[in-house]
This record gives sequence, structure tokens and C-alpha cells, in this order.
Amino acid sequence: MNQDIQTQEQLIEYLSQIDQQHLITYINNYTQQQVTEFIDQINQLNKNYPGGIKEYANRARKLLLDASEDVNPFAEYTAHVPQGQNVDIYSDEYLRLEQLGVEEIKDTCFVLVAGGLGERLGYDGIKVGLPIDLVTNTTYLEYYCQFILNLQRKHGNKQLPFAIMTSDDTHKLTLQLLENNLYFGLQKEQVNLIKQEKVPAMLDNLAHFAQIPGKLLIDTKPHGHGDIHTLLYMSGLAQKWKNEGRKWLFIFQDTNAQAFRALPVVLGVSKENQFELNSVVVSRKPGEAVGAICYLVDKNNKGLTLNVEYNQLDPLVKAQGGEPVDEQGYSKYPGNINCLLFSLNEYETVLQETKGLIAEFINPKYADATKTKFKSSSRLECMMQDYPKLLGPQNKVGFTALNRRFCFSACKNDLNTALAKQKTNLPLECAASSENDFYWLNAELLRMAGVTIPDSISDEVNYNGLEFKFGPKIVLHPSFGVTLSEIKSRIKGKVQISSNSTVILGGQAELHSVNIDGYAQLFGNGQFNVDIKDLNSPKLVSLEQQDGIPGYLKIRGYRLQK
Repeated sequence: MNQDIQTQEQLIEYLSQIDQQHLITYINNYTQQQVTEFIDQINQLNKNYPGGIKEYANRARKLLLDASEDVNPFAEYTAHVPQGQNVDIYSDEYLRLEQLGVEEIKDTCFVLVAGGLGERLGYDGIKVGLPIDLVTNTTYLEYYCQFILNLQRKHGNKQLPFAIMTSDDTHKLTLQLLENNLYFGLQKEQVNLIKQEKVPAMLDNLAHFAQIPGKLLIDTKPHGHGDIHTLLYMSGLAQKWKNEGRKWLFIFQDTNAQAFRALPVVLGVSKENQFELNSVVVSRKPGEAVGAICYLVDKNNKGLTLNVEYNQLDPLVKAQGGEPVDEQGYSKYPGNINCLLFSLNEYETVLQETKGLIAEFINPKYADATKTKFKSSSRLECMMQDYPKLLGPQNKVGFTALNRRFCFSACKNDLNTALAKQKTNLPLECAASSENDFYWLNAELLRMAGVTIPDSISDEVNYNGLEFKFGPKIVLHPSFGVTLSEIKSRIKGKVQISSNSTVILGGQAELHSVNIDGYAQLFGNGQFNVDIKDLNSPKLVSLEQQDGIPGYLKIRGYRLQK
């Protein structure tokens, strides 16, 4: 462990030892307060990174050498179709696995990766503060908390741990959102915020650190969501949960509301197959900008199941004749959605051995053909899905493949990007498509439970060439059911909902004789026998102008007309 630097003399000696003496070339031009701030920063950077900035620079030099020589990290591997389980959501197998997984929920810990702002969306707030839908304006964070709360309800209200990885950009705002809403019903002590710190940016292949212009301080940048493993190790949370007898760790990303609907089945698959890591995957088209899960075999015939980023996949499979496809034209290398389920016992053991340090990469933009200096500073990055690189052939890694709209609908693209994707028939992954998929999934769960709902269009929205077609706007509060089996138990008779309807269902409501054509909110305990016809059901309509419109509506291109 690095000893804290106390004096300017110690600072100069330390930076000279690790070949970063350029940082102190003009140190005499700065005040004592500025020098003290610099010393504090060095000490903090050493605490944040296992092995300190000396280890960080050493790792960077090796990766930068590989980058300058165009080393392909997968050059000695061949790609094969990975082993996992495909689950048809309409099958009896789905219900069996769901029931198997429900029994494991009481021993599950939840980890949300929420270090990003909504800049890519064109939104200036934290992404977990975005409303999933306009009918209830429920934010992503509220929905996740409510789901955990209702998963607890199934097991005698035993608290389920919830950790949230934040960043400098999101920490205060995430904490404020939780505190202002009394943690959305969870207990404060069961929620842990663990803040991701930044790492030094570098100027050249010798890993010389960049400085903030006009200051002594090192310029720092985000390290990537792979930090979640290091944080779970350094915070002691993974060890604490293991010691409490917890068995599973579920990591999910900030704007995928569908993830919790898939969890019981994924738990069932992991239990039955004894997976140490189970990645939730979806179908992907060859060339689609989505990481692919592959089984990679090296020249010594050792294999591992690993995510390969789409920009690295093409050169890997080109020598093998391209990506193998199924009869529908989808790749046999399924798409990674960064929804990961770990067996906690094995996971925590690996963290103790590796400190959670995930294999890093660097993507420098070189200033010229010599490949020695960069156009702009670069840094090491890591991805949470690269965890299998810490494992060996004896570790059991697999996947659960599910219908895409059932388990994954990310909210990350602005409307211009969504329009470009719509033209090429690729998933839009914007606020509007996420909201549409959210309503669709809720409606589909009701259909699977025996409710009659037409699969037809209710609202059509056209905004600057983007077309969105919505069916019935249905919101199922987690209290209505966290599994398909539970939702089925709520349907006691003939229930019909028209395509023009907007419906909110929640609580322990039992639907006996129900016919809804319009707006209805059935939320509470007891039996419901209702016949509702409301010609003034809310409609989604295109925005006519942008001035004075809240950001969460601008990124959709429409509003709810009540």
C-alpha cells in the first residue's frame, strides 16, 4: 500500500521515481496551497486504484506498446458458438424456471451501474431520474426500488441489499433523488452508494500524465463501468454479503426497465446449470453495434466464454468465413446487454484474488504516423462484461437468451441517432422506444395471463421524420406482480382491455369481470368488477414546438395529452 505523501520534497521524490517528474517542472511557480491540493490529489489517486498510480502507469505502458504495434488481443483465438440456454417466454419451461428462480430471490443482492448523465440523449440530468413512461412519470430509480421492495414482499420482507455505483457527475444528484423520495420505500441502511473515481489521462506512449491547463493537478477521466468489480471489493460489500449468506449478485444498467422482469428466470437458469456467471443475451444481427458473446479457444485449446465488442468481432470472424447465422438471419453469437448474474461465493473469491481489477484497454488517437504522442489525452478503460478474463476454463460461464423486448430496451440515443437507426431497421434505443417497449411488455404479460388485449395501434407519433406507433398504454406496478405466475393469479375472470386504453394496475387487486375502453386506474386490494368506457383517454401527441418544454419530453418528441 502506498504511504501518503506529506511534503513537497516527498512529492518530488515520488514523482521522479515513477517517471512523472514532468508534472513538477514548474512547481515553484505555484502557491503552497496549490502544492498541497496537488499532494492531496496524488494521495487520493493512489487510494482509488489498487497499486496506486505507479501500477496504473505500468499497466498503461504495456497496453500502449501493444496499441502502437497494432496488436490484436484476439489474434490467437478462434470464435465458436457459446453454450447457454434459450428460453421461450411463452413456454411451460419459462414458468418452471421462473418458479425455480423465485426461491432464490431472498438471497440476491442488487447492483445498479449509474455513473452516467443523459448527455448522449440530449438530457442534462441523471439518467436514473428520467421517467420511464408519461402515464405515471415513474423514474427508473423509483421503478427499481419498487421492484426490490415487492421482491422482498414475496419472502417475508427480508431486506435485499441494493448498491448503486455513481460518479462525480451523478453522486450528489442520485443521493438527492433518493433522500427527497425517502428511498422510494426502501430502508436507508439497505442502500449503499459507492462512487467511482477517475483515473489519470495520459499524453504519450510512456504514460506521462496530462495536467489541467494552468494547474499542477493531473487531468483525470472516467475509467469505465468495469470499476464496479473493484468497488465491490474495496468497499467490502461483496465480502459482507457473502458472510451474510447471500448467494447471488445481479448487476444491471441505469435505463433498462425490462431487466427485473427477466430476473426470476435467469436465476432459475443459473441455479439449474450452476453458472458462476450468467449473461442475459438477445438476438443480434451480424454487424450490429452490440457486443457478442462468443466461446473463444486459444492455440493451447483453452477456452472461455466472453463478450467481444462489435468492432473487434469482425476481424476475429473474417478468417473463419464470417459470422454464422440461424434460419432467421440472426447471428449465432448472441448480443450482450450488460445484465449479469453472478454466483456470489465464487465471485467474491475471485475478487479477493484479483482485487476486482478487470483487464483494461486503451484507444489512443495518435498525432502522427510515429504513434508516440496523442492528438488528445487518453486513459485506461475497463468494462464490467470483461470479468470472465479473470477466470479459467474450470469456471462455468453461460448465458440466458430471451426475447429482446422482454428483457432489454435501453434508453441511450438522441432523436437524430434514433432516426438513423430507424432508416436501417435497427433498434432505436431512445426514450420513445423504451417507453413503447415498457407498455408492450406490460400488455404482453397480461395477455400471457389470459387478458384479452388487441395487438393494434392506438397512438401514432411523427416527429421530424421519426415514427412511433403505440398500442395500449399499460403500466403494471411491481406490487401487482413481480412474476408471470403472480400476475396470472390476479386474473380471476373475463378481463378485456381495448387498444385505445390507458390502464394502471397495482396492489393486490383481483380482476374478476373487467372491461376497459379508456382510462382506468385499478390500484388496491380486493375484487374489481368494472365496465369503463372513457372517450377522453389520454393520447400521445407530437411536440409542436420545443420552447419551454421540459427535457424529458424533448428527448421523446411527444407529450401526453390528458
